[in-house]
Amino acid sequence: MNIFRFIIILISFTAGQIAVGQIKEWKPVYTSQWGHLISSPDDSMSVIGVFSTEASVMLLDSTDTHYRIKVSNGDIGYIEKQPLGRAMFAKRSEGEPAQYFYRGREGFQAPHQYVQVSELRVREEPNTSARVVRKARLNEMMFIDYVPLYADGWVYVGDHFHEQPAYIQFKFLGMEVSYEQVLSAYLEVKGKDVEQELTLGGRLRELGWNGTAEQRKEALQYYEQSLTNAGRENPKVDIAFEKLLAGRLAEGITDYERYAVVLKQLNMHYLVKGTRLTDGKITDKQMEALGMLKVDDIPGSPECGWEPLYFYQSPGVQVAFEENQEGKVLGGVYQIQFGKGDVTLGLGKEYLKEGYSEQDFVTKFGHLLAVDWVGQPHVYRIANGDAGVYIFTFKDSGLVGFEVVYFC
Repeated sequence: MNIFRFIIILISFTAGQIAVGQIKEWKPVYTSQWGHLISSPDDSMSVIGVFSTEASVMLLDSTDTHYRIKVSNGDIGYIEKQPLGRAMFAKRSEGEPAQYFYRGREGFQAPHQYVQVSELRVREEPNTSARVVRKARLNEMMFIDYVPLYADGWVYVGDHFHEQPAYIQFKFLGMEVSYEQVLSAYLEVKGKDVEQELTLGGRLRELGWNGTAEQRKEALQYYEQSLTNAGRENPKVDIAFEKLLAGRLAEGITDYERYAVVLKQLNMHYLVKGTRLTDGKITDKQMEALGMLKVDDIPGSPECGWEPLYFYQSPGVQVAFEENQEGKVLGGVYQIQFGKGDVTLGLGKEYLKEGYSEQDFVTKFGHLLAVDWVGQPHVYRIANGDAGVYIFTFKDSGLVGFEVVYFC
């Protein structure tokens, strides 16, 4: 084999540390039937909340007729005795209330609801002063197994073992909202109620980005009109740029074979300190000439079905490769950090370095891009065959990261 396979990751680092959720001891058992959590075993009307079939609960104590438990959001109360399981089997008991635990049109999904507002703050603890761990998007699906029935109650939406806890208030959940529903509500208040118009215009824009090309265009036009009429600006939204991006995405190449031809013609390649990393020609001497030190391993580097034997890294570059029987090499450059080395990515007639203009990138390559603008703004993907993707990340309108990911 004489082909060198590149897997290059260029990433950026921001100041500060990534917060890691505090590990909490959560040793659950699972209910076999849905029911109500009550505050007293002697008062069946003292209802605190409702739990789903196979809700994750912690057993604290028991009486002759009831278990004392803690449910996922931290509420403590009593439930009537029932078989408790040590594992989940995706079952649903008769009469489980769909208004709380919706299981999809076919009824087979885990119980869930949808976020009904934009940028909902998800917190580390169930109170409004707790640290915000992320913001949930409009229509994001949230899996829940317990709903408090008192005012402004919180539901748990974190990981199963509570190692990264996350909570939101249940009042912000409901059924999925359609683009048509929001559009109708928006047109009803347009020109009549400025605040409602801006709120619904923002939601329309968000749904438009997750909809069709026509919906994106329409939503952006309406939101721009609302901002102009209100004499306001949204510092988080650059409407002119979003309209440019939406227009280029609408011109995207949908034919797979033509897409592959166009991508091949761009002749993507990489240069480190002016040295072009060419298929089948990276050697120990080349790594040393680039100032890279040999290390035993690079933690977290993907393998994709092969076992690299040689690892090199510098402050800006990480490389792993192996020799084959003919003395050639097979391997990949796993990580290159912009700003820590002389790194250039060649793409067609463009040479992309740290700070390369996001607007130029969208203008020149927008017909090849896929985006999740609401969930990951300023992150763009170009398909790399049927088993990989190139990922470009921008910050403050400049290029900060590039990755090659293979699905292996």
